[in-house]
Amino acid sequence: MRTTRVAALALAANQKTRASMIRNIALDTLFQILVVAEQGSFHKAASLLGVKTSTLSRRIHELEARIGVSLFQRHRHGVRPTDAGRIFFEKMQRIESDLDSVLVNARAAGRGESGWLRIGLYVSLSTGPLRDALLAYAERFPDVEISVVDESRGNLMERLNSGALDIVIVNGQVRYGAHDILPLWNEDILIAMPDGHPLSQQDTVTWDDLRHERILFSSRDPGPELHNALVAGLNGAGVLPTILQTSADRDTVIGFVALRRSVTLLYASSAGVVHPGVIYRKLSGPHRTLPVRSIACWHGRNDNPALRQFLSLLRDEY
Repeated sequence: MRTTRVAALALAANQKTRASMIRNIALDTLFQILVVAEQGSFHKAASLLGVKTSTLSRRIHELEARIGVSLFQRHRHGVRPTDAGRIFFEKMQRIESDLDSVLVNARAAGRGESGWLRIGLYVSLSTGPLRDALLAYAERFPDVEISVVDESRGNLMERLNSGALDIVIVNGQVRYGAHDILPLWNEDILIAMPDGHPLSQQDTVTWDDLRHERILFSSRDPGPELHNALVAGLNGAGVLPTILQTSADRDTVIGFVALRRSVTLLYASSAGVVHPGVIYRKLSGPHRTLPVRSIACWHGRNDNPALRQFLSLLRDEY
């Protein structure tokens, strides 16, 4: 037990000594010494560095005294590294390279040119303005790692509140709460129907055209949101369509339409995925539910530089 304690105390004392040594050495002196080694002369190095030869010589002499080893052999025509000096300079060159990389990366991260951006959404990226915005951002900032979470609106807002997401893109109304918001583009609502369906002969379809249809909705987002839009669009009057529910995701619901048993509603951003036997028509009407506004939500206290750059792009483009 005593031996272990003595060893621990010796290690701690050694670490303290090394830390003290490092604190007492100026960083610029360490890199000035590399210039001396490259030039092989105090005079040439001092001229490049813009300091007096005597000042540079004194600094290096003090460093050699502090670390207890000679780094240079002095001779009439200049200096050359000692064996210890060569090892020192090799290590210092690596440190210089690593430090340059650290500084460059830190500068890039501070400007939002690198790092990460975590986005939450429940709409498709197959087409539309959101896809275009992410493509433009990825092209402008290729060193930023973009991650996308596709979940329900409730789960996305919980993740945003906990700090697990930087920004959430949703459609329709949101409770502002502690979030900052940015209204974005309008998202059209489409109807997906089997190829050859009677409504396919029309360029656009109205809410009233849906009254005699079997309409399939997913219980997952944005299914409930689209169902509410349908109810608002029909205004609860007259003949109402047959509503079917499924727990399948949006792509499966659209694919199910090809079986010619129902139609479904979707946001235009989901129409970039090709489903054989399914065609899309724009849904139109006099009601305010068309089109739906997309909104970006984030916490104003989030200081992620990558988020600031993404918001700047959204403001400029949309």
